[in-house]
Amino acid sequence: MMNPIQRFSISGSDLKIPVREVTKYLGYGKQIPVDDSLSLVNKAIDKVREVSEGKGCYSVFEIKADTATGIVSFPYGETESHILARHLDGCSEAYLMAVTIGAGFDRLLQRTRRISMSETAVLQAAGAAAVEEVCNILNSKLEEETEKKGLHLRLRYSPGYGDFALENQRGFFRLLDPAKNAGITLMDTLIMAPEKSVTAVIGISESEGAGEYETDC
Repeated sequence: MMNPIQRFSISGSDLKIPVREVTKYLGYGKQIPVDDSLSLVNKAIDKVREVSEGKGCYSVFEIKADTATGIVSFPYGETESHILARHLDGCSEAYLMAVTIGAGFDRLLQRTRRISMSETAVLQAAGAAAVEEVCNILNSKLEEETEKKGLHLRLRYSPGYGDFALENQRGFFRLLDPAKNAGITLMDTLIMAPEKSVTAVIGISESEGAGEYETDC
């Protein structure tokens, strides 16, 4: 029997979007910009928080990872991903999740594109940092739930990373129904709408350890 799909939400005003995370997406590395550049980043963060509406859905599913063949079995079918199989080695269950910061960001981006491409680039970075923060908040919630059972989480891993084919988006959407549960749709190109949306799998393990592959969503 499948576990029920759970919904998750967080207001944009509750999102803490780190300046360093935004500048990382802009290519600054560990440096923080100063003066006008820093002001532009801070304004972008404020605008993204104003329009964001964090939503998500998730549930626990049975999985099986075969490190010898690289086959990972999900309820929607099998996929070949040697990196993911090693990452999920020892896990018999995993969370599947889908999150977004909502369509308000897309509308803000569309308006800004007509005015300033430089500001658009900073908004893109702030949006990426915002959806990452939504992922982190949900991840922490799932970690608390898991620890109460004496279990541990692996780091999250998204379709499109490494050799985990983007085609797996279709399977995630069949299981989670993010259109109904989080307002996220999947286009024929396998790109999600709203633009700043993320799907990921998080292995559940009896032993501590991040698995072989470490990544943010």
